Amino acid sequence: MSHDFEPSHYDTLRVPADASADVLRKAYRRAAQKHHPDRNGDPAAQRRMAQINEAYAVLSHPQRRASYDQWMRARAARRTAETAAAAARPSRFAASWPWGLIAATAAFTLLTVGTTLYKASAPVIAAPGQVSQR
Repeated sequence: MSHDFEPSHYDTLRVPADASADVLRKAYRRAAQKHHPDRNGDPAAQRRMAQINEAYAVLSHPQRRASYDQWMRARAARRTAETAAAAARPSRFAASWPWGLIAATAAFTLLTVGTTLYKASAPVIAAPGQVSQR
């Protein structure tokens, strides 16, 4: 189960998922000009440009885009299912708390009964000069 955030091709080009071919082309050109390694001295520019090219190659082709969109929906559904499964899984505390409650109740009961029996069976000690009333 991977929780690393991987930007989608739509995030890479900064376009909505329902963007038209014209909007995609403009976004690609804008991103390519901004991040091109020849214009940008950043060492990560080549990697960023490769991501931009890959995103445009997938999104500009209708069949690839449909396949990618289907994969994105499946990934979102899988993440939702994983989150729901993790939330439904009991924690260590939730799985063991009844036994702790039973042990605490038993200890309290024994202490209460023991104290009551001790007080009932122990001789009453009178203060000096007083007579026991028992």
